[in-house]
Amino acid sequence: MGEINQHNNTQINCAAAMKKLRSIDFAIVDTVLYLDAYPNSASALEYYRKLMAERERLAYTVNTQCGPLTARDNVGDVWRWTNGPWPWHTEAN
Repeated sequence: MGEINQHNNTQINCAAAMKKLRSIDFAIVDTVLYLDAYPNSASALEYYRKLMAERERLAYTVNTQCGPLTARDNVGDVWRWTNGPWPWHTEAN
């Protein structure tokens, strides 16, 4: 299921990476709701920033090794967005 990264020959499991990305996205939404209620919480803001950095790293990995998460994330000289499965087709990922 994973693809080989041509730069360092590491293999990722695309399905597991997508599951982790969905978990991070859920935690981000939950943290945003908490920050809406407690905007002066330094620890919550630090946690939010940590989640966002982790999401950015993982999203980059997924975009480059598994395929684009959105049409805007298509990278390179080839249009890969339509090569599917699309991110919301979780049973195929």
